[in-house]
Amino acid sequence: MPLTDTNPLCIGPRCGRGEPRQAADGTLICEVCTTRLCRDVEITPQLMRWLEQHKTPGQGGGDKVSGSQEAGTPTRLDVLSMLHDGATPIHGDDDDQIGPLSIPSTLKNWAWLIAEHRGLVYPERADVEELSAWLLRHLDWAAGQLWIDEMIGEVGALRRWAHGLAPWAVHVQELVGPCRSCGKRALVRTAGERYIECDAREVIGGCGALWTEEEYEQHVADLVGPYRRKPRKVGTKTK
Repeated sequence: MPLTDTNPLCIGPRCGRGEPRQAADGTLICEVCTTRLCRDVEITPQLMRWLEQHKTPGQGGGDKVSGSQEAGTPTRLDVLSMLHDGATPIHGDDDDQIGPLSIPSTLKNWAWLIAEHRGLVYPERADVEELSAWLLRHLDWAAGQLWIDEMIGEVGALRRWAHGLAPWAVHVQELVGPCRSCGKRALVRTAGERYIECDAREVIGGCGALWTEEEYEQHVADLVGPYRRKPRKVGTKTK
């Protein structure tokens, strides 16, 4: 989307690491935050499959309880909390949430809110894959709502929690090409995801921008193009 000087600043959480970018026309968030939200909604079905493979102990920390698929087989409560619709997040002694949100419940809550505001039929029986596709179709509208920052925060937390429950099993590749937005060599590719991300963690210092594989490859090609050795014509003599 084009930007104008009159666009408000993006209200996305942690946008620009304290220096928010301009929001895209007709929305309250910038293109980077919009792309990140799309990525985080799109990846939820894969997170469900990922967590299904990490329900039993021996693959990470977390509280465990006996009795799951097989008698006497312990199961991780933190993983079940993310997988089950209606699961209540774990809270600490001061009632602050310390456990992960339920993926199905989180998507259903946002789908219900959008359907309610837009006068649409709420997809009550939809599974996570169907909810993800439904939400993606309505993100352009949601990006202009005052609560979009909360949606970005909640949906983004699902990905962080899921990967954090078994971090050693998440394959993350560091790429050599620089980010075409900030120029830093902070790009990473997470296995199974469509987007390449500029790592915005404080220790890395990237800008948080996201690029598709095609955009990254084109950027690298543009960078190395002038330095490629041109093929020598047949019969050309060298001194």
